Amino acid sequence: MSGWKISEDCRSITFTDGFEIGNLSLFCNKETREDLHTLKINRVRVVRRADGYYAQFCFDAERKEQREYTGNVVGLDLGLKYFTKDQNDNAVIYPQFLRKAERRLKKAQKRLSKKFVKGAKPQSGNYHKARIRLGKIHLKI
Repeated sequence: MSGWKISEDCRSITFTDGFEIGNLSLFCNKETREDLHTLKINRVRVVRRADGYYAQFCFDAERKEQREYTGNVVGLDLGLKYFTKDQNDNAVIYPQFLRKAERRLKKAQKRLSKKFVKGAKPQSGNYHKARIRLGKIHLKI
């Protein structure tokens, strides 16, 4: 007994080993769904993140990538001023995604700390909403 069962159409998974999550819907592409249907699944792991639950499947599969060797070689330089620069002076500017995300994170943490109440009282609903928002921002970063 494995503790889980995948439906016939591979669109949902049911846990039967006492894990009280019940049914999870499976969202994946056609090739992965065919792999779930045909290959032997070694292990299923459920991960809880800020935006929901995810099921990770471990199975043996052959990876096929078709590539053609062209013989071209390019030297890359990683730096502080530019993200990358190759030998032909083609430069990629350093993206500032992390800095913007850190500002959003700082703001969300301030909002959460303002809603926190010390003592024996339970936290408010708005505190929990802010906590979930903060978790989603952490997940993006």
